[in-house]
Amino acid sequence: MFLKVGDEMATGEAKMMTAEEKFVFDLQGYIVIKNVLATEEVAEINEISDRIFPRDYGDEDNVKKTGGLRRTGNISKWDPACQRLIDHPNVTSYLNELLGPTFRLDHDYCIFMCRSGEQKGVLHGGLETTSRCQFYKYYDGIIRNGLSALTFFFADVGPGDGGFVCIPGSHKSNFLSGLPTDVRELKRLESYVVQPVAEAGDVLLFTEALVHGTRSWQAEHERRTFLYKYCPGHISYSQNYYSVNDYFNPTDQQRRILSPPSADGRLVSFDYPKGV
Repeated sequence: MFLKVGDEMATGEAKMMTAEEKFVFDLQGYIVIKNVLATEEVAEINEISDRIFPRDYGDEDNVKKTGGLRRTGNISKWDPACQRLIDHPNVTSYLNELLGPTFRLDHDYCIFMCRSGEQKGVLHGGLETTSRCQFYKYYDGIIRNGLSALTFFFADVGPGDGGFVCIPGSHKSNFLSGLPTDVRELKRLESYVVQPVAEAGDVLLFTEALVHGTRSWQAEHERRTFLYKYCPGHISYSQNYYSVNDYFNPTDQQRRILSPPSADGRLVSFDYPKGV
């Protein structure tokens, strides 16, 4: 299915989070959702990215300085195709399950990387943080989860390519202070630090309570990821809020997801498909 802005969700066609996926997410702190985007959607957004954010890493010195990384925010405003990702029908049920029915989009950006031997990123996140947005609890049969990210892949990521890395299960660790500095700085790669593999069109969903980071990119092709980060409806990580006036004829569902945080009288973000 290839939706355009304003299209209604087709009954029975959207992906729904399975019991196994929920088990794996609770176990690991992340899952890879396969085939979220169609080949046409991937190609369209790659073309938009080339047009709006042209590839330019500068000279060799700049590549070393930046670790071969390009990043910019507010990509959901680039084009209707990018706006569709806000509530793509193949991911909204996952957000509803893990963040509650009033989830909201908090901020968004892209990370593009070229091959570089310079390691710049460090592992971050986890429960031992000053951010009150990063938490992960379970009680009364419900996951209570904070700031979480949908990472859309627009290029393949194979074994050893680099990019997103994490420590599975660290979203529930009680001893993060014992993580050695050289591992945190990705100078020593231990077996408990993993790099998930994915194909263009897949989505990696993770909680920010998970210890994660970015390893230098090793593949010949460019790393291309969009990150859309969501919170429960009453929470905000970013101090900046969205304006629906910046978007292309947003649907009622998108308006609710883009709304500022509030605890009282907030409307449910997710329109369940009929029959679910």
